[in-house]
Amino acid sequence: MENALATERTLADAVAAADAQLAHAPVAGSIGGPEGGRFLLLSLASTDYAVAQSYVTEIERVPAMTRVPGTPAWLSGVTNLRGDILSVIDLRAFAGLDGRSPLMARMLVARLPDDDFLAGLIVDGVDRIVAIPHDAIRPPAAPLDGPLAAYVRGVCAVGERLVAVLDLDRLLRSPDVRQFDEPVDSSEKD
Repeated sequence: MENALATERTLADAVAAADAQLAHAPVAGSIGGPEGGRFLLLSLASTDYAVAQSYVTEIERVPAMTRVPGTPAWLSGVTNLRGDILSVIDLRAFAGLDGRSPLMARMLVARLPDDDFLAGLIVDGVDRIVAIPHDAIRPPAAPLDGPLAAYVRGVCAVGERLVAVLDLDRLLRSPDVRQFDEPVDSSEKD
């Protein structure tokens, strides 16, 4: 599969090719199902991560953004993506990693399945889509530390690589990420 992806012209072509190859693989269920699911492999610094494909609606180049004063450094700003205003989170900065994202950085557009919440997540790179059986995801051998540790569901092997599986649902619902949401007035619910 890697050779097929290397010959593709754009990232979108590579993802489409990987998706077509996986369409014939015996993959069923969702992230929580016993069979497992499809995951997007990505990188931050020298660490490989996997996120459930069901949360990622698009993969884009990093767009121009408008910085918002008084926000944390990991909130790169906001951008307009075909009429949707997205908060853009630099996962490298959120994780407390030094340095800027490389030129090949990409933005994942992530959406919660039962919420209107939509965000852009800047990652260093996107590799491919893989099938990961649910029982292949294990707790890490040693306790994890750092800001992303609370959002790691477990680890698994993908080929020769050890991959940390991020729980995007927990990350996107976290108080850190949702701190700028408008509070819901309880009188409006009635």
